[in-house]
Amino acid sequence: MPKKRILDICLFFILAGLLMYEVFILRGESYYVISLIIILTGTMRFLLSFEKSHPSVQMMTMIAALCGLAIASRIAFFFLPQIKPIAAVVIISGIVFGGEAGFVTGAVSAFVSNFYFGQGSWTPFQMFSLGLIGFFAGILFKRGQNRLLIAVYGFCSVVILYGGIVDLNTVFMVSGKLDAGVVAGIYLSALPFNVLFGVSTAVFLFLLYNPVVRRLERIGGKYCLIDKGMEK
Repeated sequence: MPKKRILDICLFFILAGLLMYEVFILRGESYYVISLIIILTGTMRFLLSFEKSHPSVQMMTMIAALCGLAIASRIAFFFLPQIKPIAAVVIISGIVFGGEAGFVTGAVSAFVSNFYFGQGSWTPFQMFSLGLIGFFAGILFKRGQNRLLIAVYGFCSVVILYGGIVDLNTVFMVSGKLDAGVVAGIYLSALPFNVLFGVSTAVFLFLLYNPVVRRLERIGGKYCLIDKGMEK
C-alpha cells in the first residue's frame, strides 16, 4: 500500500476518533472546534499531495470555486428537503482533481452551508461524511468513466457513507450509547430521507457529469491544473 494511503487511513481514524470524542465526552458542545480541525486536516493533506511542487493560485481558486458551487447548490434547493446537488458536486470535484481535493470540497461546503441551514453537533459528521464521499470518488474513478457507474456510486455513497455516519450523531445524542433498539429505530426512520438524497445525487450526477467535467477539464487543461503534482 502506498505511503500516502497509509497516511490517509491514519488521518481518517484520527478524525473518526475526534467525532466520537465530541459526542461522548463533549456532548456536541465544541462542534466548531472539531469542524475547524477537520477542515485544517483535509487542507493540509491536500497541500501534501503536491509532493514536489506547490499548489498554484489557479488550483486553490478552482477548489474555492467548487466549494462555492457546492454551497450554492445546497442552498438553492432549500425548499426541497434531501434533494440537493451538493454531493454530486463533491464527487465530480474528487474525480477531476483528486481525492484530496474532493475531501476538502466536501468538508468545507458542508461547514459553510450550515451557516444557512444551522450549525450543531451534526456539522462535523456531515463534513466528514461528505469529505469521504469526495475522497473515495477520486480514488475509485478516473475522468471519462461511465456516468451510470458514477451515478450508482453517488447513490450508494450517500445512503451508506453519509447516512451511516451522520445518523450516528443522532444515535449518540439521543441515547449516549449503542443501544440496539435505538440504533435500529433511528436508522430505519432516517432511511427514506437518505434514499431520497441518494436518488437525487444519482440523478444530478447522471445529468450533469459529462457537461460539468468537460468544462472543468477545459479550464484545468488551460491552466495545467489536471495531473500536475497530484496523482489519482
